[in-house]
Amino acid sequence: MKKYLFLLLIFLLGLPNLDAQSDRFKKKNKKQTVAPAQTPASEDAPAQVNQEPSIWDKFVFGGGAGFNFGNNTNIFLAPQVGYKVSDDWTVGGGYMYNYTRWNRIWNGIRWEEVNFENQVHGPNIFTNLSFFETLFVGTQVEYLNHDVYIYNFNTGGFDITNEWTPVWFLQGGYMQKLGNKGQMLLGMRINVLHDVDSPYSTSWAPIFQIFF
Repeated sequence: MKKYLFLLLIFLLGLPNLDAQSDRFKKKNKKQTVAPAQTPASEDAPAQVNQEPSIWDKFVFGGGAGFNFGNNTNIFLAPQVGYKVSDDWTVGGGYMYNYTRWNRIWNGIRWEEVNFENQVHGPNIFTNLSFFETLFVGTQVEYLNHDVYIYNFNTGGFDITNEWTPVWFLQGGYMQKLGNKGQMLLGMRINVLHDVDSPYSTSWAPIFQIFF
């Protein structure tokens, strides 16, 4: 009988301990959170990959059209292709075709009224650097084929020779961004190699160029 009473006493004393252990495990289980299962990516779902822009995204296409009035008249088209080395720096090249008409030329002694026409054409390379998001400076080199009228003192007329003439422009002005990579350029340029045989009538010329 005592044996059964002793076992009953041990059982009754052990109940709080069992309850405490039960609470302890319950609390521990409450603290533990089970991370939601990672759903495997569906094969049909697009992969989230940051792709580098294509090299073709750095090319811009456009160029300019311009005019110059004075002793000579120049109307020209100049398609160009540029490569954006950075957001602010563009390099490129193109080809220019220019219709020119002279109303007056220098014959070596005086200005003489004439009515000469010429077609000027040739390749060019350029580079432009923008800053402050609204301004740009740059340079453009051209190598142009054109006719040169040389006054002949013996005949009193003009001899015509065809030449290739280098042109070196320094340029600058206003820049307006168009879209993600395009730009519009408005400004002025000066030909530092200008002389009497230059295909341009004056050393100064306006700029109007658009690139997309």
